[in-house]
This record gives sequence, structure tokens and C-alpha cells, in this order.
Amino acid sequence: MGNQYAELGTLVLALAALWLLFALIPDPIALLTHSIFAFAVLLLLNMIFKLGIPVNIITILIVAIGGVIGLFLIILLRFSKIAFHDE
Repeated sequence: MGNQYAELGTLVLALAALWLLFALIPDPIALLTHSIFAFAVLLLLNMIFKLGIPVNIITILIVAIGGVIGLFLIILLRFSKIAFHDE
């Protein structure tokens, strides 16, 4: 149950990052490019290094909204065993 709160908290942080990005970077094409890049890196990291990060709606939203920062948060929470890990 605690993992769900951590994952939802990360989603809230990613939404805050999205708001900041739109406030600081008015170019939505750049935001879209960063999101696609971060999602591709997530998939590559999962395939090459077998990180075991689940690709579900929560992780997709976090990476799409937060970009590389969201990806970094997911990896950090995965390795600290707070969220995004196997039970």
C-alpha cells in the first residue's frame, strides 16, 4: 500500500515539473521531444540493464510529464526500494 502512495507522489511531482516547464519553456515541441527521449531511454535501460521498472500507466505518465527528471526520480525510487520494485 505504501508503494502506491510513493508512486502517486512521484506523479504529483511530475505534474509540478510539467507546470514549471510550461512556465519556463513555452515551446511544447521541446517538451514533447524531451518526453519521447526519456521514454526511449526508459525502455532501453529496461532492455539492456534489466532494471525491472514496470512500464504501466503511472510510469508512462511520470516519464511523459517529467521527462528526464521524471525518469531520474523513477530510477532513484527503484534503487532505494521505495517504489517501482517487485513485491
